[in-house]
Amino acid sequence: MSISAKTRKSLWAKSGNRCAICRLELVQDVVESNNLILGEECHIISSKSNGPRGDNKLHCYDYDDYENLLLLCANDHKRVDTLVETYTVEKLIKLKKTHSQWVKTTLSLDPIAFTNDEFKTISLKRIKTGKEIINVIDVVHTFSFENDELIEKEEIELIPPFFDLLKEYVDILDMMSFKQIAHLSLEINSTINTIEEKGFKVFGLRRSAKILNSKKEDMGIWDKATIVIVRNDNPGIVGEHLIMKTPKSFKLKV
Repeated sequence: MSISAKTRKSLWAKSGNRCAICRLELVQDVVESNNLILGEECHIISSKSNGPRGDNKLHCYDYDDYENLLLLCANDHKRVDTLVETYTVEKLIKLKKTHSQWVKTTLSLDPIAFTNDEFKTISLKRIKTGKEIINVIDVVHTFSFENDELIEKEEIELIPPFFDLLKEYVDILDMMSFKQIAHLSLEINSTINTIEEKGFKVFGLRRSAKILNSKKEDMGIWDKATIVIVRNDNPGIVGEHLIMKTPKSFKLKV
């Protein structure tokens, strides 16, 4: 077997995009349109009997399960798999638990949104105010708005109109006065509060990326906005982040 997309998503999300030992950020911006992937997925117990800690009894269902994986930088991965007497199964399990707790208590206070182009994954920060949403959508070239499935009439009457409002202002924010923007921010604040009262959270990300047309011609660097509204129990929520697949398409601002 191999590591599933769902397991990989959980591993990167719950690890906070950091090495579990040195806390190095594992997806780093090199230029505006590319990322440097420094993370490696380490097996706590190798599937091979002669591999690192491979003579230990497996503590989960499969070698590629989340419970048997640890996200590390390349240097620490090599160290862990070389110094197997130092980095025992018990020590790595404890280390993983400690790191997960650190992510929840530390990164949630100062979230760092990241993207992982190799695995087509993005991390969005939680948005709580109108000003934060305006900062995401202001003068972008393309945008994507998504939400969890809506099952009640009240939800349908709340969330799609909110996206319609944002879509309208994406086109005219750069022409609005400071006073108009302040009033819009208050209106968005109120809507966000209502959305949260209904059991949802709002997340967003603004990102610059290289855009290619249908002929694979370079269209330059464009600003892209993503706003996503999900239920509180969405499995992609980790602290103050939402980890999800990169949207397949963006709407062009006209």
